[in-house]
Amino acid sequence: MLARLAENLFWAGRYLVRAEDSARMVDVTWHMLLESPSTETSRAWEDLLEVLQQGEGFEQWAGGDDDLMAVRPDDVVRWLVSERSNGGSVLASVGMARENARSVRELLSSEVWEAVNDLHLTLHRRDLPHELGDQPYDLFRTVKLHCQTVMGVALETMPRDEAFRFLLLGRALERAEMTCRLVSVRWEDLLADRAFQLAPTLLRSVGSLEAFRKRHRASANPIDVLQLLVLDRDLPRSVLFQLEAAGAQLARVGRAGRGPEGPSARRLGRAHAALRYRDAAELVELGVEDVLERMQVEVREVTEAIGEEFFTHAPTGALHAVGAVGGEGAS
Repeated sequence: MLARLAENLFWAGRYLVRAEDSARMVDVTWHMLLESPSTETSRAWEDLLEVLQQGEGFEQWAGGDDDLMAVRPDDVVRWLVSERSNGGSVLASVGMARENARSVRELLSSEVWEAVNDLHLTLHRRDLPHELGDQPYDLFRTVKLHCQTVMGVALETMPRDEAFRFLLLGRALERAEMTCRLVSVRWEDLLADRAFQLAPTLLRSVGSLEAFRKRHRASANPIDVLQLLVLDRDLPRSVLFQLEAAGAQLARVGRAGRGPEGPSARRLGRAHAALRYRDAAELVELGVEDVLERMQVEVREVTEAIGEEFFTHAPTGALHAVGAVGGEGAS
């Protein structure tokens, strides 16, 4: 496969996850604060901006005043969802996913392309400012379902070739990094006698509340949350699950003349091993925030290694620039 095409598939997968996760987290935060004291509002939105790595950009866009970080929810929601100048917004992420998918249409099934394009057109047909100001739930639900539809259609209609594997590889690494950031940012609050309130919110942010309750019922023990979201081998949103998924895809594409143990596969294997043989209690002893921040660095280094190993011969045209710039800005 041409390096440029592989790179566009990789970033299409990442941007779809980014759009879905951003919509889900904004939705969860919005609904959580409907029943929370007003004193918690600014902190919750600041935490979300940190999870999505959007704090600095939001401050500059909102005016740069220190007082502005007593944030207005409407401003944060607009910045994260519909602001066209924000390359990390839901709208921009969907647009980037669509642009990368458009450049590799011949490698996607027609159904996958139609699903991606439909999401893009749906967002551009809707009155986003009105919906965000009135009742944003339906908009968030639309984004989540459309993103899930794209990946579901890909699983059902694409052959298990290199195109499919690069798409899933991007999805897995984006999910792993996002879950690391989410747990890292929320961990201190989970320990500060707020777990009963925050644990359900944290779990909903990655669509894992029902899975947690099936195992732990009404528990809000932070250790149980940590075990599930970071170390569980069966939960699709756990860090370990996604590192294993990424490793499986990378090994398959690596066999195409490079061997399964190329530089990126070895680096990913080391990141996987750092979690595979630990339990939640050990992560607490080592420092949860330190472990997860290091894991984020590892995932970014894996992404760089994949770029050097598979994408370095890509031409520096407009479509290549779309994928590269978007990746640097959000990783």
